[in-house]
Amino acid sequence: MIIGNILIIDDESINSETIKDTLEDVSYNVVLAKNAAEAKNIVKDQTFDLVMMDVWMPGQDGMSLLEEWMSEGFSMPVVMMSGHAEHQDVVKAIRMGAVDFLKKPLHDILPLVRKLLSGQITTSEQQISGIDFDLPLKAARNIFESQYFKHHLEENNNNIAKVAELAGLERTTLYRKLKDLGIDKK
Repeated sequence: MIIGNILIIDDESINSETIKDTLEDVSYNVVLAKNAAEAKNIVKDQTFDLVMMDVWMPGQDGMSLLEEWMSEGFSMPVVMMSGHAEHQDVVKAIRMGAVDFLKKPLHDILPLVRKLLSGQITTSEQQISGIDFDLPLKAARNIFESQYFKHHLEENNNNIAKVAELAGLERTTLYRKLKDLGIDKK
């Protein structure tokens, strides 16, 4: 019995074949795509419970495909993967709509896939799950703070005074933080 359909988009066949073998051993159906063009054709005809996509691929890269799909209202959950990602890539992918960001080579892929497909991830877990806990504290803190401030700005119609009060900061300190994090205050 198939317990979930997964699309893996990765030009590194060793990586994608290893993930496929692991997932198929426990009854997931896995489809492989070597690049963005192939993936686009596949998703026209099939739906997936999860899409796992490499950031760096020949032709159209994973980040631009993620951006394209999200702008079109793509509803399948996407997890980005990379062995060379900077924390800015993680933040960008999560902002664009990825549900997680994994560092390659992937280890213990089954617990993550099970969690993603079982619906156990809550909204707050999705919003901070892109933090690589192997990053230096400052980089991880910047990712969290960026998500935190964007959330509160959106919830409070970009009211800087209200967000500063919620965060326990002076407005000038908040302005400086937002500028440092590259957040547009609208």
